[in-house]
Amino acid sequence: MHNIRQPVAGIVFAIVLICLAPMAAARSFLSTIADVPLADGLHELPDAGFVFDKPQGRIVQLTASPQAGVTQQALMAFYQNSLPNLGWQASESGSGLLTFTRRGEILRLTFTADLVIFDLTPMVAP
Repeated sequence: MHNIRQPVAGIVFAIVLICLAPMAAARSFLSTIADVPLADGLHELPDAGFVFDKPQGRIVQLTASPQAGVTQQALMAFYQNSLPNLGWQASESGSGLLTFTRRGEILRLTFTADLVIFDLTPMVAP
């Protein structure tokens, strides 16, 4: 019985490592909108945002700054590809603007030359 426990323990340990590896590689997320990823090359500006919780829903604005060499097009492509995988549905886009909806909320991402602004509001008027 002792000889069987060692291989089983090794297999269980290997499975745990395999399962934890993707978590270690997971991206970081916005501080206040925990289900919106922070793209590689973006740095959230902690003093450049606000949060309001109202009975109609939450209102959040966060701002992030791209590192040198990170393009607006790359950031927009990242969010166009990643947010639908998290349940956000693209509703409109334009020059420097992406808009998504999910469960009664609207997420607008505004891309400027030196900032990305995340605005989360309820679909109903606050």
